[in-house]
Amino acid sequence: MNFTKILFKNTSFDVEKALPDAVIYCSKDWKIQWVNDKASEIFETSKMNLKTSDISDFIENAKNLIICASGDSKSVIVKMTNREIYFEMTAKEYEDGYVLDFRDIETGNTSEGKALVSEPETVNKNKNEFLVKLANDFKSPLQSIIGFSQAMTDGLGGNISEQQEKYIRIIRKNSSDLMYFAEKLFELSRTESAMPSPEMKTFDIVNLVNSTVRYNEQLCKDKELKWNVQIAEGMKNTVVTDENIMKNVIQNIFEVILKSVDMGDISVMISTPDEEFVKSKNLPERDYIMLSINSSSLLLSESDLELMFEPYKIVDSPNRKNLLRAITLASVKNMVQALYGIIWVESRILKNTVFNIIIPQG
Repeated sequence: MNFTKILFKNTSFDVEKALPDAVIYCSKDWKIQWVNDKASEIFETSKMNLKTSDISDFIENAKNLIICASGDSKSVIVKMTNREIYFEMTAKEYEDGYVLDFRDIETGNTSEGKALVSEPETVNKNKNEFLVKLANDFKSPLQSIIGFSQAMTDGLGGNISEQQEKYIRIIRKNSSDLMYFAEKLFELSRTESAMPSPEMKTFDIVNLVNSTVRYNEQLCKDKELKWNVQIAEGMKNTVVTDENIMKNVIQNIFEVILKSVDMGDISVMISTPDEEFVKSKNLPERDYIMLSINSSSLLLSESDLELMFEPYKIVDSPNRKNLLRAITLASVKNMVQALYGIIWVESRILKNTVFNIIIPQG
């Protein structure tokens, strides 16, 4: 059955009015090609306006959510760009575009549907915003403990015994560890609740990687780690994306590796994935850039890989000791998705672990 022909064919049967949900067909460059009457109704605009617009004009983070929904064959919750209105959306890839089905869960067909779908999403969003707002209330006391403990070891409060200095150093280390954990937890909350739209600009991705390597240079020397940055032949250095988000992504992955290993080699490969590889990852046709960050001494098991990006699941698993890593990588995943990209991890037993990132190049 050819869905496109059915939608556009003139017959006595009015498809636009017969479909119970709002249906939109958009091309893979995200331009809306067809809508039914229900879509015009729930988006509160004319069909002509919809058909001359980009789907991102109406739905926040539309491109990433459509790709996720079509790949997982599950519904997702989406929000309108200019109003606090939510829809349940399913997406199906069809020929050169996507068939999108929207159901209004704000009004909802039943009160039960609203309770099951809308309220958990709202509660989760409010929880994350609450944590973000409380960040300074947590961090300020910790900063005071770290600062005063350092001052005491430096002798600013008078002479202390060797045993007292030992205890103070333990206090300072544990406070610093707790501060780092809190910062990563709040970062996860920010990426889940208040992730801003990417600020697209042109920059040199190779320079960004090299500057991040230099930032971690001293720690690498202390741990006897060797770095190597490679660029694929014919690779364009410039990309158009959010530089700050990309910098945070790379730095967080570096930190995950540096906290897990004490020796070995770390290499970064910057390349352009070919068309077939892009298709295998269910990404729309366009130009992409790929970063592969390889650690020769970070060795992961299959159980490690299963929960790499799942902090809410790992907390109740035998791998709880890796909670901080899961929190950090969950933030990384959210940031990569905000750039309309994907991230995954590959690990070969007793050989190496590779963090792979693909984002649009322009």
